Amino acid sequence: MSKALIFMVFVLVSGCAPVTVQRTDGPVPLAVRVDDAAYWLEEWNRIRDLPDDMLQRTLQTRERDFAKFPTPRSRLRLSLLLAEGPKSVRDQPRALTLLKGLDTSRASDSAKALAVLLEQIVEEQLWSRDKINELKSGLKQADTRVEELERQLQELTNIEQSIQQRN
Repeated sequence: MSKALIFMVFVLVSGCAPVTVQRTDGPVPLAVRVDDAAYWLEEWNRIRDLPDDMLQRTLQTRERDFAKFPTPRSRLRLSLLLAEGPKSVRDQPRALTLLKGLDTSRASDSAKALAVLLEQIVEEQLWSRDKINELKSGLKQADTRVEELERQLQELTNIEQSIQQRN
């Protein structure tokens, strides 16, 4: 009974870090991995509804943590905030740079998966933003050309009317 209680407490306490627990005594060997996939979802959910002043403080804290301890976890925490955080703290080009610099040999499996997913999302969003800007520019040029053609048509119409009035 006490071993089960210790195991349950250990699982609850280690919820934020990947841990492998093994037990070899008894009739069945036991190995359980407590992964941090849920941690990343909770992390994102925690930051998305924060007010702007808290977001700025959170960003400063994450930047300071990453500067002090550039571990894959601190890099990914900062990248997650910059990549998919609210607009006031979002900096996707910087997040992409951080994600591309992730040391995958030291990261957990769920951290690697999240990094790949975030990198793909950020790259697609940056591509979409560039494409939208390109299309807006093309639309603006087309509008300018239409206005110029309408002006020329009006001038031709005026010339035609003046010719008809002379005859």
